[in-house]
Amino acid sequence: MARFYPAFAGDFHGSEGERQAYRALETLGDDYTVFHSYCWLGDGVRTAPQGEADFVVLHPKHGILAIEVKAGGIAYEDGAWQQTNRRTGERKVIYPFQQAENSCQCILAELRQRTPQYVPLVAKAVWFTSVEIPQGKPLPLESPRDIILDAGDLREPKAKLEKIYSYWRKLFRIPERVQSPSVFRQVIQTLQPVFRIVETVSAASQAVEQSTARLTNAQFALLEYLTDQRTAAIHGAAGTGKSLLAAEKARMLAREGQKVLYLCFNEFLFERLRSCHWDSQIMIHNERTLAEELMAGRNLPLTTVLREFEEFFQNEFDDTLWEYPNIVIDEAQDFPSALLEHLALLAELHNGAFYLFYDRGQTIISRRSTGQTQQTAAEWIDAHMDCRLVLYRNCRNTAEIGRTVQSFLSGRHKNYLNAIHGNKPRAVFVPDAEALAAAAADFVRRMKSEEKLEIQDIVILTVSTLEKSMLAGVTSLAGIPLAHQPAEGKVWFTTVRRYKGLEAKAVLLVDVHVSKLVKPTCQRLVYVGSSRASAYLETIFLSDVSAEEYPALVEQLDTAIEPSPQGVAKWLGMEAQ
Repeated sequence: MARFYPAFAGDFHGSEGERQAYRALETLGDDYTVFHSYCWLGDGVRTAPQGEADFVVLHPKHGILAIEVKAGGIAYEDGAWQQTNRRTGERKVIYPFQQAENSCQCILAELRQRTPQYVPLVAKAVWFTSVEIPQGKPLPLESPRDIILDAGDLREPKAKLEKIYSYWRKLFRIPERVQSPSVFRQVIQTLQPVFRIVETVSAASQAVEQSTARLTNAQFALLEYLTDQRTAAIHGAAGTGKSLLAAEKARMLAREGQKVLYLCFNEFLFERLRSCHWDSQIMIHNERTLAEELMAGRNLPLTTVLREFEEFFQNEFDDTLWEYPNIVIDEAQDFPSALLEHLALLAELHNGAFYLFYDRGQTIISRRSTGQTQQTAAEWIDAHMDCRLVLYRNCRNTAEIGRTVQSFLSGRHKNYLNAIHGNKPRAVFVPDAEALAAAAADFVRRMKSEEKLEIQDIVILTVSTLEKSMLAGVTSLAGIPLAHQPAEGKVWFTTVRRYKGLEAKAVLLVDVHVSKLVKPTCQRLVYVGSSRASAYLETIFLSDVSAEEYPALVEQLDTAIEPSPQGVAKWLGMEAQ
């Protein structure tokens, strides 16, 4: 995916054409860089005094294109381009080619002044997103067909862009030169300077939140597809927006006027979902509260409620009493396969919809019955759900955190990483519990005083249990009390298992033994825990491996890893401290 500046889209100035062009340019490869809504000030002499390019597309081989976008009906009459608003019918005179030319001249002047030795091809293009202009159509001399994109280029703009680059290169007789990565970065830095003034995690997280609030093209397409596909399993790695999609699908079903059961597994996630505003047709449950509804009147001990409910639901429940024709299940990998099978049958009997959202990589809840391991939910889904769809794009974590999360994915997809960037995750290696507690206190202090985060935005997660954690006897860090559940004025300290499905701006992962990184269970816990951080991630590793033991350890992980703590951190995409 092309890298965009800014990293998140704005409101497109109310222009549907600009929105369409943005989505189209998102399909370009990562060798492209795109400036959106690029404002500039000229000198009023060599260049226009000010202006804005809808898009500036940069490529190290092809050069730079300033693109002006116009939507609606397009005509050329009385010596002027005219645009018709299809909603209001209003017609106005436009100057798209002159606007694009003004942007070109300003960019060219800036590069010639600041990097005269690295000036690439700088040219213009116009994109009419609502119409198709046939080849051979007579056009004004200022607007050759070769530099115009139209509605037909929205699906795959790359080929047309390369033709436009080629047109200008031949016209200006500029030989093709490939800019080195360092030169290309310098050109970008000249036009889009980057500087940081006390950048905080609190500020950086705002970009992630704005990005997360939007559905990606793939997610929109999936929801559209599910309109007609009433039974489906949607798989996605951590951060790909499964819960967001599950909630949106539940709302869409509720608008059809029928009841919807939204079922999740995690107790804390359930409480957070219950606190949100939902359509009256949607009922939020986890397995425990569903048991309490269906087995009302029975005294269900908390320690055995799930086992008793699963036996009741399988053997005693009267299916004719079921009230929810539509069923949406989040965290489906954590439910017993027999329960999923029964719920699928109920949805079918009521002619309803049945959707599962899951991540097989987050299967950290094991189930046994009479000494035998039960079929996992993922295995049942593979065997019984004919329609299985996959989400690839990470929408929760910054690209740097996503890189760490991706370390544990068996099939790393090239489009997994988010376009939002932030701080590189930090790896802290300590020798014992005392050093771990000191490092954890330092984390809390930095997040609050330096990164300006609220206490409720900070979470500490253990890959162990609360009882066995090295922080088990610690009641406060940096003068701030710890709590095992959300509490005002306290840092939430809980387990990875209990925090599944939730997220925080800053996450500290603790009790990660270096020696256990080769074990699949530890890898899954680190994967799940790391993926809970939206803007900042820090992991405290217990150094229980000697220098002599490191070569054997890293050989089991990846033969390319340097046999040292720094090598392990680099493999995880982290910065070692």
